[in-house]
Amino acid sequence: MKHAKKSKPTARRIVAIVIVALVISFFVASFAIDRHSLSQTYTRQTSETPSLMPTEEFASDYTSRPTEFQMDGATLRGYIYQADNPKGFIIFRHGIFSKRTDYLALICAMVDRGWTVFAYDALGCGISDGDNVKGMPQSALDVAAAVNFVRENKLAGDLPLVLWGHSWGGYGVAAAMDIVPDVDACVTMSGFNSPVDVLLESAMRTMGPAARTQRATLWLNNKLAFGADANRTALDGINKTVAPVLIIHGTNDTAVLYDGSAIIAQRNRITNKGAQYLIFDEPGRNGHNTYFYSKEATAYLNEKSAELEELQAQYPDGIPEEVAQEFMNNYDMARANEADPDFINAIEGFLTENL
Repeated sequence: MKHAKKSKPTARRIVAIVIVALVISFFVASFAIDRHSLSQTYTRQTSETPSLMPTEEFASDYTSRPTEFQMDGATLRGYIYQADNPKGFIIFRHGIFSKRTDYLALICAMVDRGWTVFAYDALGCGISDGDNVKGMPQSALDVAAAVNFVRENKLAGDLPLVLWGHSWGGYGVAAAMDIVPDVDACVTMSGFNSPVDVLLESAMRTMGPAARTQRATLWLNNKLAFGADANRTALDGINKTVAPVLIIHGTNDTAVLYDGSAIIAQRNRITNKGAQYLIFDEPGRNGHNTYFYSKEATAYLNEKSAELEELQAQYPDGIPEEVAQEFMNNYDMARANEADPDFINAIEGFLTENL
């Protein structure tokens, strides 16, 4: 009996094998690079440069009390800023690489208008536990945990419960309603819709169109980190609730692109009949957070930021402590962080009208 001859691989087959091997190698390398890059990106951020943002002292004239809750074994800490005869109870969630105190100008302005605000620091931020923020989907999870904590401890009493957040927090408060849909209202500022989309958009700023090849590995890294919670979108939460939602965005936002990863870019898919939109298109006030402050505050803050940059250039190894202290002694924190009254009135008007 004759044995059949083994056929030799054709050139086409060899090329196909090489291509498959290259694709697999590229995917594995991209996955490893993305994993390392994300772990570095999500590490707790610290800086020795003087901060121009508010500290807790900014709210020293307000009645407040420290409050904390547990999230997957970690303690998240913040403060409840109490209004007299409050109209409602707001849970505030900050953006990534920031902390609740950065937003005290807005928080205090809402307290002045009669709203009690519970603002906490996310995992790996401010005074909360952790050396890593974990990832984009984390925001929705801890907002939902904060809602459950407030309800279980009856902190809001019979007051309407409102979610309010910016950027990463803007995503978080909207997406959290997929988990806790029975809140009374939501205000989302400069929020993104999808964790993977905003990561891809960020990668494109440094890699250009080539970043599109990273979508699969970004998706996989996100999935491995968060499992079933990985792909929750802001749209999921907005469309699941009947609560009114105010969606705010600037047309020149370079962090969360208005026509890109932004929640507002999904408005044709939003079915929530209570959704409203506040769009900032005025030059100088249409960025990621430039609509927060009065024009006078913005002008002063820009002036002091330029001075600080000059000091950093003058002292590339770090600004000496005495020089930094002198700079801060001549810096008016309240003047630089004056909330724009028309903006605050718009939020307060939305809540009053709908609640």
